[in-house]
Amino acid sequence: MYQDLNDPIEVIAVFAGHQLKPMRFKWRERVHKITRVTGSWKKLEGEYLVRYFAVVDDQTNVFQLMYNERLTDWTICKIWVE
Repeated sequence: MYQDLNDPIEVIAVFAGHQLKPMRFKWRERVHKITRVTGSWKKLEGEYLVRYFAVVDDQTNVFQLMYNERLTDWTICKIWVE
């Protein structure tokens, strides 16, 4: 099941083919290398987009990340826990 979070994170991302793609992120002093983006979607909040990414790291942990275009910041929203 997913555990809801709302933690700020630092993200390294690239623009590839006009798409934003997160590559790695730092959360709780640990760097997570993203091996797969399993899904992405966007939601309009007022005049600004919020972009969501479902990702898997190199330890097979599953996360949901959010990029807020208005605030230009990243947040970890969810983590899969068993």
